[in-house]
Amino acid sequence: MSSKQQRAGKSKESGGVRNGAWAALSWDDLTEWAGSRSVDRGRAYQKQRRVHDLAISENGWLLATVTGGSRYAVTVWCEPSPKRRGAIHSRCTCPVGSSSCKHAVAVVAEYLERLGEGGETPAANQDDERWEMLADESGEEDDDDEADDLDMDSEDDDDEEVFHVDRHRHQAVSEKKTRNVTDEKICKYIEAKNREELVALVWSLTERFPELREEFSDRIALGEGNVDRLVTETRKELRLVASEAGWRNCWTGEGQTPDYSRVKHRLERLLELGHPDAVVRLGTEIMTLGNEQIGQSNDEGETAEAVGECLPVIFEAVVASTLTPVRKLLFAIDAHLRDDYGIVNDAADAVLKLTGEESAWSEVADVIAQRAKSLVKEDDPFSRKYQHERIADWLIRALENAGRNDEILTVCEQEARISGSYERLVQRLIEMKRYDEAQRWAAEGIEKTVAKLPGIASSLEKLLGEMAVQRRQWPIAAAHAALGFFTHPSRESFQQLLKAAVKAGCNDSTRGIALNFLETGVSPLTSPGKASVKGAANPEWPLPTPDYLLPLLNNGSNLGRPASSHFDVLIDMAIADHRHDDVLRWYDAMSAGQQYRGRMTWYGSGGYGDRVAAAVAESHPERSLAIYRQRVDDHLPHASAPAYEAVAGYLRKMRPIFQGLHRNSEWDGLLADIRLRCKNRPKFMEILDKLDPRPIVEQTRVQR
Repeated sequence: MSSKQQRAGKSKESGGVRNGAWAALSWDDLTEWAGSRSVDRGRAYQKQRRVHDLAISENGWLLATVTGGSRYAVTVWCEPSPKRRGAIHSRCTCPVGSSSCKHAVAVVAEYLERLGEGGETPAANQDDERWEMLADESGEEDDDDEADDLDMDSEDDDDEEVFHVDRHRHQAVSEKKTRNVTDEKICKYIEAKNREELVALVWSLTERFPELREEFSDRIALGEGNVDRLVTETRKELRLVASEAGWRNCWTGEGQTPDYSRVKHRLERLLELGHPDAVVRLGTEIMTLGNEQIGQSNDEGETAEAVGECLPVIFEAVVASTLTPVRKLLFAIDAHLRDDYGIVNDAADAVLKLTGEESAWSEVADVIAQRAKSLVKEDDPFSRKYQHERIADWLIRALENAGRNDEILTVCEQEARISGSYERLVQRLIEMKRYDEAQRWAAEGIEKTVAKLPGIASSLEKLLGEMAVQRRQWPIAAAHAALGFFTHPSRESFQQLLKAAVKAGCNDSTRGIALNFLETGVSPLTSPGKASVKGAANPEWPLPTPDYLLPLLNNGSNLGRPASSHFDVLIDMAIADHRHDDVLRWYDAMSAGQQYRGRMTWYGSGGYGDRVAAAVAESHPERSLAIYRQRVDDHLPHASAPAYEAVAGYLRKMRPIFQGLHRNSEWDGLLADIRLRCKNRPKFMEILDKLDPRPIVEQTRVQR
């Protein structure tokens, strides 16, 4: 619609054509248009009286100013639509622009409140400057938008984030085009100067800008061979920057991030003018001080990013330096080993990929192997394991690049017993198809790690299960699936067990015993002291239990506990299979079960009640309503925003069920009863308003 059409209109508020579309809008309409979050925030804006200078044009366009951290011009209008109430559109000078932002919702809410109260809204002036401000559908950038966000008014909807991205992308493209045009003009301007004019110009700029003076000073020093002076100044700058830890207050946005830009600039200058060795020497200090500073900082990674900006220059200097290939490789490897914060990342690849002679890697392998032998023993077992694993990883990589693959397995075996890194060894043996050795080492690893490092034991068990599938040992593969199901029962692990049991030829018996376990909690697996292939299973259980699984059975998260039913899993399975009678049967059993009683309260995992009610809403509407009503009653005593939203959510789910039963009056009565009981909770009343299907204007008249 044109700008002229926007400005048109000087009639009085009595214009029924303009008011008709607005008067029919309900909160459901606004939520469908803008989303619940924008509606909540827009309504809060309106209640806080942030809508100013509201006016309406002859064709029904609303025009207003909304204040937040800044002032935004807003217009909202309705267009004809196949829907009964038309389609709502808006335009705002906030960064969100032409989407349904909270400012637009606030304008609509303010107008509808006035309409319901019988108040007048003045006619919009066609010469109002806000029409011009809104002529660009995307809105205009606002430097104070960040302040608006800090005022807890930020728009977090995914759609609005997309608008932000699109606007920033458009702005970046525009800035690039502008820069290109400016660069061309600057180039022509410089080329038009003669030598004397250029000297005068450069000197005047040098006097005005300290950075330019410093640039010339550095170049002169390097040109005169005075590298040490520039290195000393860079080191002084580095120590100054690294002396103060970074910090960030996530609530206020305040903070301080170390600025390594001058350090990086000087590194680049040294490298550019042919002094890579000096950069390498400084690089060691940068990584040492930087890691210490990162460890002391309290931010969200900004300090690490600042330090990391220098690393590509450092490793580029390593490649160009006079270091031997071996020393270059060790420099990159040591950088990784000292890096506890991920600042090196791919920067060292410039060295690791370009320096690849087998002889160099072989010498590196020998150096790392010697380091591993002389590694200082840490009091902390985790630190010792971590150090060993990192060094072993690099030793293996060096051996591979040196073509000494026959030595790798020995390294893996040694490290398995030193640091408990059995997974690496077992994985390599499986890849080599040395299955018997893989099983022997995995069994040893499970036994030694299951008590203190259960994650390693679990990983080894999964590797052996995958190995059984590769070898087509279906009963053994099914035994692993059974362990997963009985220790961590779920619908997914049940399906995995049955899939494996089909291949093992014992689906029916396995299924029956597994279902009995879910209902009674009695597992067919036991943990006898005697270790035998069949000794760890109930005589009726059709699958074997390998000896190496016995430590896991003894340490199982569920198997060692008193028997308890798993009605939650049975409910999940019944819902997935659309067996609604069984859904209710297991839900009733869960509700009566002792172990679930604490989970059925308003603050607990009543999610199963929600899922059950949703699943049986069509087949058993009365039960669905009863469950939802119980959940409403559980939440009502609690005067908090989460409880209010929960009640509204349940009432919203109940409404279509009542409608399907042609009992709309019961839902209206329930809502009215809750309003009466909780009328002293204004925030709750606002939330309940959005449930009312009547037009907002009509609600306002009734409330008056």
